[in-house]
Parts: sequence; structure tokens; C-alpha cells
Amino acid sequence: MLRFIIISFTVLLSTACSNLDFSSNLDKKNFDDYFKPSRVTVYEKSQLQNLDYKFIAAVDGSSCQQEEKDRPADIKEARTNARINAAEMKANGIVFQNCLTFERDASCISNIICYGRAINVKLSDEE
Repeated sequence: MLRFIIISFTVLLSTACSNLDFSSNLDKKNFDDYFKPSRVTVYEKSQLQNLDYKFIAAVDGSSCQQEEKDRPADIKEARTNARINAAEMKANGIVFQNCLTFERDASCISNIICYGRAINVKLSDEE
């Protein structure tokens, strides 16, 4: 009798999962977007004199706290967003000029915007 119960339970359990739909956010675009900032190296202004680089464009990134329940604006998030914007321009480097904290206004309770220059640095292993 115990064997019958165990076998019945096992069959019931295995058939209960047979119609399981699995959905995931794992796709190539999510991975590309997640790792995009890591493709852009942050350089200091003093390092530019030793680099072979080309200026691409001015970039910025912001962090905005829109509601009281949101986390406050963060300089790290603003810099990361600037790196994402540089990566979208095919830059592999960025030099930050400055980050500004703005007063509360109609759109943001707290707001930080970081400005920089997107650059393309010729790396030694490139031709």
C-alpha cells in the first residue's frame, strides 16, 4: 500500500509540472545593456597626455529622485548613466568634467548631472 501511495504521489507530482511555462528576462539585449558601462573606461584629465585618443562628443548622465519614496539622486548612478551614453556612441573611454547637484524643481526632488567627454582611445593591442 505504501508503494502504491509513493508511486501515485510521484506520478501526480510529475504531471503537475508538465504544463509549466517558464519566462525569463535573459536575452542578449539585457546582457548587452547590463555590461555596457563596463566597456567605457574612466580616465583622468592628467592621463590624456599619455594616450592616443580621439574626441567623440560631449556626454552627460543624470540621477533624479522623482518622488519622496524613491532613493535620493546618486553621483554613482549619474556617472554610470554617462558611461552608458558614451558606450552608445561607440566610445571606449570617458573623461568627467564635473558633476552638479541641482535644487529641487518640478521634475526632481534631488538631481545630479555629470558631464564628460566621450573619447575613443587607441589601445596597444589594436592596429
